[in-house]
Amino acid sequence: MTKSAHHLNALQVRQALWALQKEVLNSLKEEFDRENGYAAAPTEWFQVLMTAERYVWLRELTSLMADIDILTELDFITDQHAGIARFEIERLLFDQDSSESFSNNYRDLLMSGTSLLPLHSQLRASLQNLPKADTSKDQSHAERKSWHEEHRHQSRKKRN
Repeated sequence: MTKSAHHLNALQVRQALWALQKEVLNSLKEEFDRENGYAAAPTEWFQVLMTAERYVWLRELTSLMADIDILTELDFITDQHAGIARFEIERLLFDQDSSESFSNNYRDLLMSGTSLLPLHSQLRASLQNLPKADTSKDQSHAERKSWHEEHRHQSRKKRN
C-alpha cells in the first residue's frame, strides 16, 4: 500500500517528540541526582521513574508517544489521524491555559533553564506540517484508541 503524504511528517514529529522526551528524562535525572547527592544507576533511576509519585505526570507523555509510534506504523495515515496527532501533542505540550498535572510540571521544567527549549521549538516546527483537527479531548482519545485497532487489523492481515 502507498504511504500517505502525512507519513513522513508524522515520522518527523515522532523523532522530535522522542528527542524531547529523552531530554525531559535527562533533566529530571540530573535534578534527582543533585537532590540525592549522587548519580543514580540506570536501574535505580528506572525504578524511581516507575514508582515515585512525583513522576506520575510523565505517564501521559509516555502514552501519547506509544500512540504516535502506532500511528507511524499504519499503512496509511489519514488527514484525521494526522490532525488528531497534532491536536494531542499541542494539547499536552503547548496549551498555555491547561492546569493539568503534566502541563504544569512540563512548563516548570521548560522554564528551569534546561536545554529543553530548542527541542520544544523543533517539535512545534515539525507539527506545522500536520493538518489541524477541530476536535475535543474525548474525541481525540477515542481516535487514538482506533489507531490501535487499525494497527491490530493491519498486522493480522499481513500475517495471513
